[in-house]
Amino acid sequence: MLTVLTAPEVMAQDPATGGTPTTLRVAAIPFPLETRNAPASLSVEEGKTLNFAAPGGTNLFNHPNGTSAVHNAPMVLFQPDGDFVLTAKVTADLKAVYDVAALVIYLDADLWAKLCYENSVTREATVVSVVTRGHSDDCNSMPVPDSFAYLAVARKGREFAFHYSPDGRNWRLIRHFNLALAGEPKVGFAVHGSMGKGTRGVFSEITFSQTALERMRQLNATP
Repeated sequence: MLTVLTAPEVMAQDPATGGTPTTLRVAAIPFPLETRNAPASLSVEEGKTLNFAAPGGTNLFNHPNGTSAVHNAPMVLFQPDGDFVLTAKVTADLKAVYDVAALVIYLDADLWAKLCYENSVTREATVVSVVTRGHSDDCNSMPVPDSFAYLAVARKGREFAFHYSPDGRNWRLIRHFNLALAGEPKVGFAVHGSMGKGTRGVFSEITFSQTALERMRQLNATP
């Protein structure tokens, strides 16, 4: 069953958070979903697969040289309760350079991080991570041989980890880092296309566990 977000289901933006609540639900996520920066389209298929699109000229990046900060990437976020592990199979229509579908941790415009399935500057699907503390860094980890990537984000207090898997079973650590949180971050999904006409991301096989990893550098098939 395909559930599509329609106008009556779009609620007023929450001025405190900048997010817009939706009536959509993903079965694996026990929290309400909200959007930040309206997607071009948004749907949930059979209560399991999140599918949304970003228009062109969208990005989530604070340039390291301080000359620009763009935060107009459509995001679908939720507020977890403490530590967690979120995983998803991420597929995207990668056409233009910097087309991206990502898992994201978001506190505010100056403190966030994302793990991306991205059409990198070499025009190949690549696992890319960005951690932003005022300014963003940008780390290309490895090319992806398939039309999808399994991505995971884990939290334990202020400690976070990003993981990648080609098959959803064998995971490789991408980043292990700290965020100096002054509040509770939201987590979820982002899609953006800064150079082309926009792109679409599909997030399937979503799992969510409200449990911290014992070893943040290791992720088993079942968190």
